[in-house]
Amino acid sequence: MTDKENEKIEETEDIKETQVPETPKKFLDDKGELKTNDLLKSYLALEKKMSSMPKSVGTMPDKPENYQLEMKNPLIQPDPEINKLLFEHGFTNEQAQLVYDLALEKVLPVLEQVGQKIQQDKELEALEQTFGGPEQFNQIAHQIAAWGEKNLAPSVFETLSQSKDGILTMYQMMTRGIDSPLVQGKGLVSTQDDEATLKKLMQSPKYWRDQDPELIKRVENGFKRLYD
Repeated sequence: MTDKENEKIEETEDIKETQVPETPKKFLDDKGELKTNDLLKSYLALEKKMSSMPKSVGTMPDKPENYQLEMKNPLIQPDPEINKLLFEHGFTNEQAQLVYDLALEKVLPVLEQVGQKIQQDKELEALEQTFGGPEQFNQIAHQIAAWGEKNLAPSVFETLSQSKDGILTMYQMMTRGIDSPLVQGKGLVSTQDDEATLKKLMQSPKYWRDQDPELIKRVENGFKRLYD
């Protein structure tokens, strides 16, 4: 064999070594020959596994700042740190939108309830101090409730019962007597809401979230009375 033939053989072997990866031993038999059946089975199993993996839905932005998100409530706004985490974990634009939608649907109501509970606790403490302690307030509260249910429209009684100012208003109405100008007719009430009271009513979830018809009408009539 000539030197040129030897060089050609060596070049061919070098090419094979660089182009063909080493075959795993589990695909070789005792003679070192390829077990094609085992290799085919392994390939089919891998293909089946890959096809069953969840696929990303939607488009992936090139950076966290480019998420195109629709904020459906002013209380929920895009957060750069959250968007960065979503981007690092491969969240598509649609998946990121779902995160914010779930926050609006599930988290915000819980935060509202917690906030209302804190506010209620503070107002209860203030009422107890106003009436000389918890026991005294409990006694007066039963009297106010009985009076309100008897003399006020149900919707008005419910609204006034939700705040410290409302309870104090009913107490003043009760102590003034049934002939008070704030109480008119059979179980009806004409509350002269000022602008501050009307704005506070508009902040209630019953107004902006639940769209309570009676509360909306009360606010509209109040502003008409003030400015018409």
